[in-house]
Amino acid sequence: MKTMWMWVGVGIALGMTACGDAAAPAASREEAVAIDVATGDEPATPYERATRALSAGRMLSPVGDNAVEHYLAARTQAPEQARAQAALAELQPYVLIAAEQAIARGDAPEALRLQGLIERIDPRAPALPRLRTAVAALVREQAAREVAVAQEAVQPLASAPVASAPAASAAALPPPAVVPMTAMAAPQADPVSTPVVPAAAQEPPRPVSTPQPAARIAQGTATPRLLQDAQPRYPLPALRARIEGQAEVAFTIQPDGSVRDVRLLSSTADGMFDASALAVAQRWRFEATGQAHASSRTVRFRLPAGEARGG
Repeated sequence: MKTMWMWVGVGIALGMTACGDAAAPAASREEAVAIDVATGDEPATPYERATRALSAGRMLSPVGDNAVEHYLAARTQAPEQARAQAALAELQPYVLIAAEQAIARGDAPEALRLQGLIERIDPRAPALPRLRTAVAALVREQAAREVAVAQEAVQPLASAPVASAPAASAAALPPPAVVPMTAMAAPQADPVSTPVVPAAAQEPPRPVSTPQPAARIAQGTATPRLLQDAQPRYPLPALRARIEGQAEVAFTIQPDGSVRDVRLLSSTADGMFDASALAVAQRWRFEATGQAHASSRTVRFRLPAGEARGG
């Protein structure tokens, strides 16, 4: 009997040891999970990153680390393709609402970005034609506004030569004021000739007509040499839409080589480049010749290699 109880005790001890060995791995697994959560390691797959971004409220921003873009990346992987497509279908209406809000507040770059996301989610989305029309109208409106601002800035410069013409005429008036001195001598020789004084007063217009503004612009002469060129600012809407174009501007080269009276002759892409072309012309400098010259140039806007539409 004593021997039997001894073996029972040994069996109980072995069983407790086995249970302790089995419990240790479980505790180790829980501890490992806790360590993974504490370290905050980045999820391994795009779908996991999308889920984490969505739970953190990053549905559409920031660019490159939002739920929609991560789901688009997950859709390219076979194991998660179906789940990612289902998630994108649920998020698509929210992307459309965000795009319409961007249009309403006049944020063309953001509207273009969200339009691109919708095109990637579903190129045949029913709302896309309407969205594209609204975004294009917003881009044209902002371009026209930039042109109006540029023209307002150029207007004072364009009127400067006109304002200087009366000053030039006024500067030429003092010589005629001396003429009455000669006319006053006439009565000393013959008082009868006094009524003829207006005939003598008709001579002053000759020096007055000499410095006419039109005569100050050299005709038929070569355009002065360009000394300082400048690169135009590429309009942000055109850059995001990957649109190229050009604008032809006319201007007057002043005697000191500066540029005045800049005006637009023609342009492409619905006037998207007008404001930038008018602005860059003000920064050109030509060789000083002492004369004014009428000239024109074409400002071309070209995207870097590989950025052009369809490239």
